Amino acid sequence: MKRKILLIHHSGLIGGAGISFYNNWRKLEREYDVVCYIADDPPDLLAFLREKGFYPYTFSFRLGKLTYYSGGNNLLKPRFWYHALHSIFQIKYWKKIIENENPDLIIVNSKVLCWMGKLFKNTQSLCFVRETIPGSPKKIMNRLMRNMLDDFTAVAFLSEYDLKQTRLNENKTVVSPDFLELEDYRDKLGKEVACKTLGINPNSFNVLFVGGVNKLKGIDIALKAISFLKHENITLLVAGKDLVHPASLSFQDFANRVKNRKGYRFYKQLKTFIKKEGIESKVRFIGIQKDMSLSFSACETLIFPMRKPHQARPAFEIGVQKKPVIITDFPNIREFVRHGVNGLTFEPNDHEALAQAILKLKNDKELLGRLGNSNYEYTMKYHTEEYAMGRLLDKIDEIM
Repeated sequence: MKRKILLIHHSGLIGGAGISFYNNWRKLEREYDVVCYIADDPPDLLAFLREKGFYPYTFSFRLGKLTYYSGGNNLLKPRFWYHALHSIFQIKYWKKIIENENPDLIIVNSKVLCWMGKLFKNTQSLCFVRETIPGSPKKIMNRLMRNMLDDFTAVAFLSEYDLKQTRLNENKTVVSPDFLELEDYRDKLGKEVACKTLGINPNSFNVLFVGGVNKLKGIDIALKAISFLKHENITLLVAGKDLVHPASLSFQDFANRVKNRKGYRFYKQLKTFIKKEGIESKVRFIGIQKDMSLSFSACETLIFPMRKPHQARPAFEIGVQKKPVIITDFPNIREFVRHGVNGLTFEPNDHEALAQAILKLKNDKELLGRLGNSNYEYTMKYHTEEYAMGRLLDKIDEIM
């Protein structure tokens, strides 16, 4: 009989962590009996998994989470305590699941679930850390979460940087970067057809931003850069969640708007900025893209102007199409994006530096091609299933 693994994912959103969850499940089930639990709301990830032929068990409550990470909530935010206090009332539920499933190994797919380690004392367990710690490792909350990670049999990280910052015993850790289903990201149509499909000018130098109206990922910085370049033949494509226009609000949309008041104020500020700067024709919101290869095909480069250290999965996804990335220079990304090698980096929050980097690639086709080819090589080296899962499977075999 195959040994059994219980996978627990913390969110119903699809996102980078959700895609990585699917990729890991797909690989693990070749060697193990895998059982998965995810939230049924929002339904995005559940629908995605079912389309792929994967059928997880679901729970209908918000899973308790410690949302303390770079770009997350600090201890002064009520939202942190809202998520954290849920965990107290879910201990009995998860103990029952573990008893019923009786797995040989339990994997939780995010550090925000590190509190669950204490429930797994009698079972082998692994926590996949997908987040960068905020500030100094010596901060009280960082030390507390490190102690919680010690409750797991093993801990996996996306980068050497994140491993070193967390300061765990290296004997129980492994670095396993995110990996891709390469065919999902290859250029299937070419730029001209992809642009026509999306209703975009194929003769423009198209710059892609992935993240929708997300302040953490730097949408406002991207818009300021495009405004700086408004007289150039450059278009910004914004892929990801847009916010509903007030005139088309359903009851659910209205409820979400009330709940996310700050987000809607920020969205309104963005719309006002676009109109004030006269860059309506320079910015195209293309919405959530189920097939990211289409938007990658339609652009020349990807920008990722994040405000705080954050995981940047699209930076190597676009590498499959031999295209470079322009990204904020934070220590956590330097293992995978090197300035002048497979992309360009710029100082945080500096929209003029971002604009100059975009213009540099537009005006230097040789540089654009060289960086793109190198980004492809980095993707093939660090983000293939063989490389990433080889390390993870070795650790799983070791602890099981």
